[in-house]
Amino acid sequence: MEYLLGMDGGGTGTKITAAGLDGAILAQMAAGALNGNGQSESRLKETVAETVRALGSHGLTPAECRGLGAGVAGISNRSAGETLRKAFAEEGFACPVFLYGDHETALAAAFPDGSGIILIAGTGSICYGRREDGTYLRTGGYGHLLDDGGSAYAIGRDILAAIVRQEDGRGEDTILRSLVFRKLGITDIKELVGYVYSPDRSKKELAALAVLLEPAVALNDRAALAIESTCIKELTELAAAAMKHFHGEINVALGGSVLLKNTRIREGLCRKLQETAGQIQITETAQDASLGALRLLREEPEFT
Repeated sequence: MEYLLGMDGGGTGTKITAAGLDGAILAQMAAGALNGNGQSESRLKETVAETVRALGSHGLTPAECRGLGAGVAGISNRSAGETLRKAFAEEGFACPVFLYGDHETALAAAFPDGSGIILIAGTGSICYGRREDGTYLRTGGYGHLLDDGGSAYAIGRDILAAIVRQEDGRGEDTILRSLVFRKLGITDIKELVGYVYSPDRSKKELAALAVLLEPAVALNDRAALAIESTCIKELTELAAAAMKHFHGEINVALGGSVLLKNTRIREGLCRKLQETAGQIQITETAQDASLGALRLLREEPEFT
């Protein structure tokens, strides 16, 4: 059966939707991470191979695909785009392949017919918007080495920084130390340093430590509260820089694990944004961004 394929790739996993040429959803599935920054070529290829296997479980083959649209975190990395196109071709996708930023597909899913802003804080962070005149803008999203304030990676990094600052006396004692040591199964700071600087350590693994912030905050840990405050400040700045280019009521959608799973950060951010702009409507992203990838794919000249 001929079909179109939409993919929403991120630092921790990929959501996939196959739809018939008439737009009817045929199947939805998942695969591993699809990230242009900080992910090896072999892992990118493995995710494409996983996609093929998932399609096969629904009776679909790469040869039947008539168009593929993939939202990929870090796709501004040109070499990653080339690697992905090659991997798709090697797995049998002979159809046109269109690669978008995962922020583009998220925006298309959140606001398919109008203007708005999507603020994403997952493994990384970015703010992307479509203005009333149809033009686009972005703030942030330059990767974990340069940017990604307010992201799970930034939170995980700051948690680890608080621990080493406690270790040498630059910072106060923090419950984060015991939480991290227990999660990683380590007992001292040397093991922690070895873990962080291991050659095969990925930013995804450091981002996974962000879940420890909320229980530490619940205990009124001062270091955790400071990290939470920094996260809210960074995300507010991302959104505010984009919002100043809009007029009238502004629609803002929130996405990514940090904003969807951490209630205090989400609520704190919403309060700050309401203070920044009077007319603002804030929602959580409801639709799978792989559907946004399909929407963008259908807008390509080949399918209009």
